[in-house]
Amino acid sequence: MAGRRTRTASLPSAVTLSLALVACSSAPNEIDKQLLTPPTAWLAEPADFGIAAEPVEIALHAEASITGFWLPHGNGEKRTVVLFHDGDLNASATHPYWRFLHDAGFSVLAFDPRGFGKSRGTSTFRTWLYDLPTLFAWLRARPDVDPQRIALFGTGTGSLAAYWAARTQHCQSLVVEHLPSLRAMLKAAHGNDDSAIGAMGLGFTEAAQLPEEIEPEDVAARCQVPTLFLATDGEPARDRQALLRVFGLHGGTKELWLLAGTGRAPHAMLTHDGEYQARIAGFLDATLAGKPHGLRTEVRKAADGRSGSAYWEFVVTAPTPVAARTAVEIGVVLTDGSTRFTNVWLEGASTRTRLELPSAPVHASAGIVPGAVEDPVATWVRPRNGRQLAAAAIDASWPRIERLRQGTLEATEERTLLGDLQAATAKAPFPADLEAELADVWARLGRDLANSPDAAERTKGQQLLQRSVAAMPGKPHLHVWPGPIATYGYPQETDVAMAKKLLAAPAK
Repeated sequence: MAGRRTRTASLPSAVTLSLALVACSSAPNEIDKQLLTPPTAWLAEPADFGIAAEPVEIALHAEASITGFWLPHGNGEKRTVVLFHDGDLNASATHPYWRFLHDAGFSVLAFDPRGFGKSRGTSTFRTWLYDLPTLFAWLRARPDVDPQRIALFGTGTGSLAAYWAARTQHCQSLVVEHLPSLRAMLKAAHGNDDSAIGAMGLGFTEAAQLPEEIEPEDVAARCQVPTLFLATDGEPARDRQALLRVFGLHGGTKELWLLAGTGRAPHAMLTHDGEYQARIAGFLDATLAGKPHGLRTEVRKAADGRSGSAYWEFVVTAPTPVAARTAVEIGVVLTDGSTRFTNVWLEGASTRTRLELPSAPVHASAGIVPGAVEDPVATWVRPRNGRQLAAAAIDASWPRIERLRQGTLEATEERTLLGDLQAATAKAPFPADLEAELADVWARLGRDLANSPDAAERTKGQQLLQRSVAAMPGKPHLHVWPGPIATYGYPQETDVAMAKKLLAAPAK
């Protein structure tokens, strides 16, 4: 079983950070402690999914090692993807990533830096980065790896390490999702002080606590690796803007994908399920083969608009003409960091459209959307499977669900939540993994209704308790819900046990 994933929204105060400057570089400082939080649970093994894999253990010294999984692909032509996980996961929890990459035809190295998973040692940003040459030397020495066909894929804080490795270790392709700025986090912790003294303090803190050249913005112009940058409209604006700054400075060929209606990873595996995996695999396929990939987007001002706005023309060009009409989504980032999206059809080599925008677009990207269906209002719409429809039906309920889990939801709100969930179920039946994700919700609502003086509510409470028990997955440790707040493992198990106990108790 594993606890629900949480993320740190901010770093400690400047006073706390200043006190930490006395720490030696080998010990974790306050930034390390806040952003590198290894989970204690160990979840999935490749064998759980029928994947043949080799355990990895690379000794660094007597008290430190790098461990993980090597998932070879017999038909992968020695192409390899190295997976860099976020700072609150380990390799066992990232099976949705290594599974889809392996299924797409790549050998995969899913590893844990020091202090994560089964790796010995203490986790710090310095050790994470400075241990990578040893890891890549081990990888390049393998006979089943082509050193000229290595790609990297990093998410969250793992993308910082992946971007560093792309520049310092030899690789041919890179995908980064939610690339943050540690400098921006430090600046926020210092109260966004832009004075000379504030800048000096920030620079001193950064030099004392962070590895050299970990900030992607500083080295982006020197990074020549073809890179796919993934940002979402639902992630913190500070992180999205940090990624976009790096995208603008990146020295190699680059693509930007703005994912609409999506929060932090792995949420895109729900909102853009299938499309997400296919687009990443397609980018890796093309770049590891040295082929062009992606659409080119050009932007120019067309005319002045109303009340200070302007019309901007977007020209989208394909690397090779498309034979059939193809759905394309254009994503735009404005100067304030907000996003806009529009849908067009691409026929032949290029297409163009106009948008009225309140400010100049800072970045624009375009991507092909497979399987889109023509729509008279939206031009086209994405196909949505039952799982996506069910998730969308309860999207507005997540804040109350979290308050229920935290024990702060009022009784009257519980009944409103139950009514909304029942209406959502009627609208789009819940798939098994969503039922499993909500098992603790059914248990808590059922417990409270079972104590109601109203007979009908007591009956409903019993039904909800039964629903909770029935929702328990056969292999709880493999459960993942890629929602706006992600779950890895099965923290709901305690509430399901409570529901079983209540059902077994003699009727009052």
